[in-house]
Amino acid sequence: MLIAKKLSVPVNLALRGLALASRFSLSFYIVKFLGLDAAGVYGLTLGIISSAPAILGWGLNYFVSRDIIGTSQESAGIEVRNRLIVTTLTLAVATALCMLCAVAAGYPISVLFILVVVIVWMETYACDVHASLISLEKPVLANVLFFIRSSFWIPLIIAAGIFFPQTRTLEFMYWAWAVSYFLMASVFWRAVRDWPIAAIVRAPIPIEWLTRRLKSSWPIYISDLSNVGFVYIDRYLVSFYLGLTLTGVYTFYWSLTNAVQTLLLTAVVQVSFPKLFKAHSQNEMGRWREVMRRQFLKVAVLSVVFGAGMLFASEILFHIMGMSELGEHRAVFILLLLAAITRSCCDLLSVGLTSLRKDRYFVFLKLFSVFTSVVMVTALVPFFGLVGAGIGALITAIAVMLVGAVSFIKHSKERPT
Repeated sequence: MLIAKKLSVPVNLALRGLALASRFSLSFYIVKFLGLDAAGVYGLTLGIISSAPAILGWGLNYFVSRDIIGTSQESAGIEVRNRLIVTTLTLAVATALCMLCAVAAGYPISVLFILVVVIVWMETYACDVHASLISLEKPVLANVLFFIRSSFWIPLIIAAGIFFPQTRTLEFMYWAWAVSYFLMASVFWRAVRDWPIAAIVRAPIPIEWLTRRLKSSWPIYISDLSNVGFVYIDRYLVSFYLGLTLTGVYTFYWSLTNAVQTLLLTAVVQVSFPKLFKAHSQNEMGRWREVMRRQFLKVAVLSVVFGAGMLFASEILFHIMGMSELGEHRAVFILLLLAAITRSCCDLLSVGLTSLRKDRYFVFLKLFSVFTSVVMVTALVPFFGLVGAGIGALITAIAVMLVGAVSFIKHSKERPT
């Protein structure tokens, strides 16, 4: 058991490294073979898919993830089942509304539209399960499932695109992405087949649990909405001001830099949450501070190393693949990398505040981040073009880092009540 725990971090890093390499390759594949306009469409639909779990989640994952720490398989399974019931009902209503709006607006219900809907459903379920597995201290399983749904299919569609030009379409790519979720579901089922599934399914649905959680989850829900707004709203503003082609350039660079942040978030930051939460709950603030210190140092060092590696590898590939049009926007890439490094440290501060149960401060930090992002991008892009979006992202990350650090230092000195 001890060996398994020690190996979890390098295994998680390896899985995320493979996911990083796959996403890295996908970004280059789309720009090289499908074009910058396709990259823009991909970036905008990716924003919808990635935002859906937060928009449709009601902030419930925060409480479910916290409540199942240290519980039995049956208790945890019932909590997760209740959460998935809410997810299913919400997805059904949201899908019906989207279909009605699309028909009313005269928007064609294309194959790509249907595939995005399917992926939104599966991604929302997957995010619910991922958060619960992290709290149950099963980060390796969580990251294996993440790798399957996010990256396993990518080498296959790249190979198909290279050898069979007719497959170089967004529809083919999204078909492969959708199928990967069903493979992920089969792996998950095999991993939990020894759980008391029958007892979990038969347990009564606690309406009181739902109403109580929904009443108390609105601050977290606002925080989740702010978080996805902070991450994705800039691409829609770039699309509005600069058009689809430059949106493709921006989302290409964003996908590379965000891979660094995501790698650290899932392999280091999220894994630290159960440790921090337990230490605070048991009034062991000395251990809590030690865990926080080690994790912050790890995030700071690794983010710089990964960022430098990403920049170096990208420069080589730009030259090899003859992608000179991307090299013209190198300044945006560097600015987004610096912003991603700063945001990685912000992520750990946010987890630290969450473990201290400072929900209101956590929500304020997220609201501040999305407000600052909108103001910066709106103010800078019309005057500085695409570089303005990069400057805005970096200024926003630094501002959020400073505000988060002040809040964190203040509350980390308090004793648990």
